[in-house]
Amino acid sequence: MELIESRRFFRCGHCGNYYFPEAVEADGIRIVGHLADAPDCPLCKTPMAHALLDNDDAIDFCAKCRGILLPRATFARVVNKRRAWAISPPAEPVPLDRRQLQRTLFCPRCAVRFETYAHSGPGNVVIDNCTKCDIIWLDFGEMRQMVDAPGKDRGSRHTAPVDDDYVRLGPYRSRDDDDDADPLWFLRHFIFGD
Repeated sequence: MELIESRRFFRCGHCGNYYFPEAVEADGIRIVGHLADAPDCPLCKTPMAHALLDNDDAIDFCAKCRGILLPRATFARVVNKRRAWAISPPAEPVPLDRRQLQRTLFCPRCAVRFETYAHSGPGNVVIDNCTKCDIIWLDFGEMRQMVDAPGKDRGSRHTAPVDDDYVRLGPYRSRDDDDDADPLWFLRHFIFGD
């Protein structure tokens, strides 16, 4: 068994099985059922379960590798909320695993190849995204890695509104380039919402 230390699980290099020391519920996931037309996991190719994330958002969940498939807007909202309400100390940043940028995964809904890129937000995570279906695939531990990463928004108790610019560009990049010259832009945007 190989320890994947940054994500807190073990993987067998021989048979490909996973071992997770924590229960599924530790990551805020509650499996609610299995659908006949459930998509297959992009990693394991096994049918995914229907689940709820933080008892609010419907997602697809792989019980074997514990990966999650979720809408892009849900991803942004959940990460934003979890970071804002984090109470544990931030984790030491983990270097980006550049080998993950080379992998090829396909969207289980439309069979188009996922776009694979380094997430521009906190956590040094590689994201797999289908722009056609507007969904994101997260491997086990990637959500926690983003939430636990240091940053001024972590523990702030303030969740920024999640609009399309926020989802695409991140919390501090959702403005025009001309606004970079104005250091008070964020404060005015926060107060007046312009």
